[in-house]
Amino acid sequence: MGLEVFLLICVVLLVSAFIKGVTGFGTSLIAIPVLTFFFLTPTDARALIVSINLILNIYILVSAGRLRYEDAKPYLLLIGSVFVAAILSGFLLPRFSADAFFVLMGILLVLTALNRLFDITFTIRHPKRYFVPLGLVGGTLNTLLGAGSVPVLIFLGNTDIKKSEFRVTVSLFLLILNAGSLISFVIGGAYSTTIGLWSLVFTPVMVLGTFLGIRFQHHFNEQVFKKVVAVMLLIIGLNSIFGFLG
Repeated sequence: MGLEVFLLICVVLLVSAFIKGVTGFGTSLIAIPVLTFFFLTPTDARALIVSINLILNIYILVSAGRLRYEDAKPYLLLIGSVFVAAILSGFLLPRFSADAFFVLMGILLVLTALNRLFDITFTIRHPKRYFVPLGLVGGTLNTLLGAGSVPVLIFLGNTDIKKSEFRVTVSLFLLILNAGSLISFVIGGAYSTTIGLWSLVFTPVMVLGTFLGIRFQHHFNEQVFKKVVAVMLLIIGLNSIFGFLG
């Protein structure tokens, strides 16, 4: 990797992390498609972001130091199913083409953008009955796209689950999610030592971007900023779908 490419990847990661710091979402949805458009293969981009997210999840969980079994117990079906799906979907990777990656990623981006643009909200009653299928979808998408947390967190955001209740275990959920995908990459031969080293090098960039986003989020009109980011996601998503279909 040349110095120019290294610096450009740093910029992409810094901007995507900054956006997440301001809005609470965006790292995987922005970084992965942009990296695959210009710098990395889908396999390497996916593995890099999952690795960085895993490192950050471990740090957050260790720093919190307050997770109890009683807190995680209501979400064991979700956590267990997402872990199983993340690993088993690794067997699909050899047959998961670049075209399929771009189309599926594009669809996820477009749906997320529309959800944010139009503030689509609804209340899902008795959400825990959907934890297994939700976990299977999230785990599969995380391994195939690197962005499996997005549909899960949108789903949970439209339930009657108290945000403070789930916040305690969200870091554990994300850690298990990314750990399962990382295991599937290793088993499927889709993970290299180079990617592991890159993830260690680029993690501080993501930390800095997130910190700056949180630090300066009050300097922006939050609603306008979120709409701008949603339009960005929509453009990236449409390009991902139609730009690679021909």
